[in-house]
Amino acid sequence: MSDFTSNFWSIYIAAITLLGIFGCLVLLWVSGKTKAMTAADNTTGHVWDGDLREMNNPLPRWWVGLFIITCIFSLAYLYLYPGLGSYQGSLGWTQTGQFEKEVARGNEQTAPIYAAFAGKSTEELAKDQQAMAIGDRLFMNNCAQCHGSDARGSTGFPNLTDGQWNWGGTPEQIHATIAQGRTGIMTPMAAAVGSSDDVRNLANHVLSLSKSPHDSVRANLGRDKFVACAACHGPDGKGNQALGAPDLTSGVFVHGPAVEAHIVNMINNGKTGVMPAWESKFTPEQLKVLTAYVWGKGGGVAGATPAAAAPAAAAPAAAADNDAASVVVENGVVKFFFATGKADLAGGADQALADVVAGVKGGKKAVVSGFVDSTGNAAQNEELAKQRAFAVRDQLKALGVAEDSIELKKPENIEAGAGAQARRVEVNLV
Repeated sequence: MSDFTSNFWSIYIAAITLLGIFGCLVLLWVSGKTKAMTAADNTTGHVWDGDLREMNNPLPRWWVGLFIITCIFSLAYLYLYPGLGSYQGSLGWTQTGQFEKEVARGNEQTAPIYAAFAGKSTEELAKDQQAMAIGDRLFMNNCAQCHGSDARGSTGFPNLTDGQWNWGGTPEQIHATIAQGRTGIMTPMAAAVGSSDDVRNLANHVLSLSKSPHDSVRANLGRDKFVACAACHGPDGKGNQALGAPDLTSGVFVHGPAVEAHIVNMINNGKTGVMPAWESKFTPEQLKVLTAYVWGKGGGVAGATPAAAAPAAAAPAAAADNDAASVVVENGVVKFFFATGKADLAGGADQALADVVAGVKGGKKAVVSGFVDSTGNAAQNEELAKQRAFAVRDQLKALGVAEDSIELKKPENIEAGAGAQARRVEVNLV
């Protein structure tokens, strides 16, 4: 590359700047030495409007002095600081260096504040009002430009409040996403799928995975074509967090709505999404607080390992006080409590449903009822309640219960307020 670079423009700019300053000094000196031809009354002989005459008065000394000082200051500044082309200045000052000093000074001043959060977990920080106030400012100044002030995102930028985490929703995973950044790549798959009709069929099959509006005939035809997608999204379409491949059963599509045209475009053209790395911008303490803020906004997963289920005979009040997934049995009713923003069943589901399975074999029907959180986005909450009910239904089917022996039924009052009671699905025998 050195053969294609030149310092001409650096020299050109430096020369123009210096010639301008010295030219001003020369002009001042020449004007001070030049004597004008004047009359006895100290006029130059120039007359305007009949009686307006030009005087030959010298420049005020204070003005001349300020002019010279300005030129001297300019030369001193250009010696000390960058300004003459590629010359860096004798002080070595840079805008980047100045910025880094100010950031370091600011971090030093705020260090005592962040020290108070050092021993707290992400879950604890998410409940700390001071930490969340700081997290909110960090988010608004750095993240809201893409994800919105309410963290709900927009087309092309993920909603951080819906519980859908392509790269994982544990504190550790969210921290890694913020610190290191992510690059999600959906490669164009049309060539692997086949004809344009094949692409449309596959698109409808993808829509069917999330129960989104679709053409059922085309969806059935596109089922076999999904093998081209399974390598990333899994054979069940539930995605792969190691690859950042989205869960296609969630109905959440970051880059567009859940309609055929959008899915077809994604299959044909692919998409690349980039989350920049912020590790160099934030201190470790700031990253920790911001992680807790994002985790709290989106109902992140409590840990990398799913929480252990409560014993089947445990009191339902215990589940109500815990954000983790759990399952309890009360008076023959199996109650599944879900983590915020999630539709994953707690461990121990098989044992909790044992009596239900036995009752179905005895001729009864299993009724699955899902409740809806009355706070937040109503449409999203209703969709999440539906997915939770489907998860329980699928678990019953996996235990050998025929689908015609399972009834999905909305309770009379589907809105259960807020908290764990609003995140539950009940199974009854009738």
